[in-house]
Amino acid sequence: MRSLRLAIINIKKNFLNARELKSAFIISIIGMFLNNFSFTFLWFYFGKSVGVLNGFAPMDIFGIYAINTTSYGIVCAFLYGLFNIPSYISSGNFDKFLITPKNTLIKVVTSSISTSAFGDLLFGITCFIIFCLSTKISLIGILLVILFIILSTIVFFSFSLICMSISFYLMDGENISNGLYGMFVGSSLYHGGAFTGVLKAIFIFIVPSLLLGAVPIEIINSFSFVKILLFIVLTVFWLVFSIYFFY
Repeated sequence: MRSLRLAIINIKKNFLNARELKSAFIISIIGMFLNNFSFTFLWFYFGKSVGVLNGFAPMDIFGIYAINTTSYGIVCAFLYGLFNIPSYISSGNFDKFLITPKNTLIKVVTSSISTSAFGDLLFGITCFIIFCLSTKISLIGILLVILFIILSTIVFFSFSLICMSISFYLMDGENISNGLYGMFVGSSLYHGGAFTGVLKAIFIFIVPSLLLGAVPIEIINSFSFVKILLFIVLTVFWLVFSIYFFY
């Protein structure tokens, strides 16, 4: 509980510092919102041109981005210190997180925030509203989307932590960390119907990019308790393994 209080204090302090530069704060949020809109716009009209692709309808793009960008926004907006781990290690600044008895991981991930990620978070909420209204999803479906946002946030945090922690193990770890992270995030932004067969399995079980949007929408469209349970198991696995890998 003391570590949790420390995390809240750090996040609040970082947010207040970022908010001091009001113009830059607002512009970064709007800029990221527009950037995400351009991606979604392109994929939506791609879906409109090809129709239903491997079970994914055009409006499912808004569902994918609702889960994806909300998950990304939550982690990056409040726990951006996670992505500074490679630079902390290479510069020798990681030692400062080890000299106090507080939880090391919590201190590191709450050491910084990303103001532009609030734009991702806002965009994710917007996509969530559009998806719910356009598909006339049921209350159970809405609750499932919220559940998957929580699970996908944990998966995104966990695999990002693994990517960044590679720098502990390799001399040129920073470049490798960023490369693996880029592949992980980049693949999650594609149309869900673009992945089939072995490629789909790779991006679910080895690099869990599809857990950030495509797989949740697929489960919502064809409800399955078994798939939901498997998703939860994978989420717990990535969280536990990432923390172990970090320490």
